[in-house]
Amino acid sequence: MAQSKVVKKTVSATQGAYAEIKRMILDGVLPEGSPVRQDEVAAQLGISKIPVREALMRLQSEGLVRFNQNVGATVTTLTVDDFIEMLDMRIALECRALELAVPNFSSVDMERARDLLSAYHAAITPEEWSDLNAQFHLTLYEPANRPRLVATIQSVQEHMGRMLRLRVTRAAEQGRSHEEHLKILEACEKRDVKESVKLLRRHIEQTQREVQGYFRAINRLKAS
Repeated sequence: MAQSKVVKKTVSATQGAYAEIKRMILDGVLPEGSPVRQDEVAAQLGISKIPVREALMRLQSEGLVRFNQNVGATVTTLTVDDFIEMLDMRIALECRALELAVPNFSSVDMERARDLLSAYHAAITPEEWSDLNAQFHLTLYEPANRPRLVATIQSVQEHMGRMLRLRVTRAAEQGRSHEEHLKILEACEKRDVKESVKLLRRHIEQTQREVQGYFRAINRLKAS
């Protein structure tokens, strides 16, 4: 019985460390390339370094952390290829989700999506655009009644992280994105599955092109 309690306590500590470190990475508290110091995290959470180490191993398997010799754990730095791959995943997953969702759209779903677009159009900061954009897309897919699919889409968005999604948001043009969102929603209201999916695919592919252009511009600045 005592041994069972110890095991449960260790599992709970590991889960807590995992959740906290992941939150700090996704929120940008721990930026790309920064070290994750096990002793500091352990002291902050009031636990030993063992569950912190286990949490970091799990985060490594998810691609959020890397272990480097003589350096320890650092937050993974994503490249333009990483962004493009994640956007490819979005195309595959989100187009299927929308295909399943459109026939099930209700007036409540439409109202929720339109409210989010209104808030998006009125938003001022890239942070607001990024968060509202993510909410809008997930709202489109929820009527698919595929919770695992929607959870996977959300996981891809989370893997990019809030700070990383901000890069994509800055690379895209807010006005252009808003107009494309409106067209997608109009096709959904008409329950035109084919047109809705076509517009969504085009929307994400355009974001891919803008992300590539953003990174080219950054590289030119570094070279100058």
